[in-house]
Amino acid sequence: MGKFKRAVSIALAVILVFGGLSACSKKDDDKKIVLLEGQFSEVDIIIQMAGILIEENTDLSVSFHDSMNTVASVKANKSKEIDLVVSYDGSLLTTILGHDPSDVPEGEDIFEYTKKIGAEEQGLTLTKKFGFENTYALAVDWDFAEKNNIKTVSDLKPYTKDLIFGAEHEFFDEEGSMRFKPFNEYYGIEWKDSKSIDLGLKYSAMDSDNIDVTMIYSTDGLNKKSNLFVLEDDLNFFPQYYGSFLIRDTLFDEYAKTAPNLEEVLSRLEGLIDNETMTEMNYEVDAEGKKPYDVAKEFLVENGLSK
Repeated sequence: MGKFKRAVSIALAVILVFGGLSACSKKDDDKKIVLLEGQFSEVDIIIQMAGILIEENTDLSVSFHDSMNTVASVKANKSKEIDLVVSYDGSLLTTILGHDPSDVPEGEDIFEYTKKIGAEEQGLTLTKKFGFENTYALAVDWDFAEKNNIKTVSDLKPYTKDLIFGAEHEFFDEEGSMRFKPFNEYYGIEWKDSKSIDLGLKYSAMDSDNIDVTMIYSTDGLNKKSNLFVLEDDLNFFPQYYGSFLIRDTLFDEYAKTAPNLEEVLSRLEGLIDNETMTEMNYEVDAEGKKPYDVAKEFLVENGLSK
């Protein structure tokens, strides 16, 4: 081997070694914890609460990773690129694990069942419930619903061939059973047209009549601002979506030395946030322009969890 080729080989070896060390650095660092930012305000508010609680009550330093979709966040969680995600039992059950609510044994709690099979099948589990349920729902303009006496999805069905449906890109994904195509098949619905739009443009599209119907989350703050009527899922297509932290099941063991109280710290939000409170906090961010950190901090102070 010539000197030039030998030098190149050594250089490549060095790059590979240090690149490998860099890739493993997060995995070996038990003093830093990475929290995933959200794609909408609710997740951002809750994850900011987590960051405040962790920094004020443990020796961990907190950093935030840019938001990503559900499937990508699972991969990043399992590879230890990120550590803490705000999620929902319905998302874990359907989008991540690929199950339907009908798979839950009769009489068994969906949340507890999802925690159990998540750990068994994917090494992922949920922490304690925050208290609010932010499920999927269809929404239409309030005046349209009132004029036509529409209260449920089934009530809307006779009108859908003349209506345009729009929702964020993820709702049109093929992965997961709680998506656009399975929903239409379940209810036997046909639309005049459907549009996949950016999450941030969904409400403005409704306000400007570019779309007639959209999929919302029941605790969205902008439901109120855009004067939307939320339809009842009368055939119970969507599962429950109770908010919680999604973690790999080894997380607390990984941080046992630096933050032995991490599980207890995160559990301080258990049962503390009902639907009305979460909706109001979302409204403060989405409609009034407050920062998620400020809303999160104010809530924690008011509830005696921060100074």
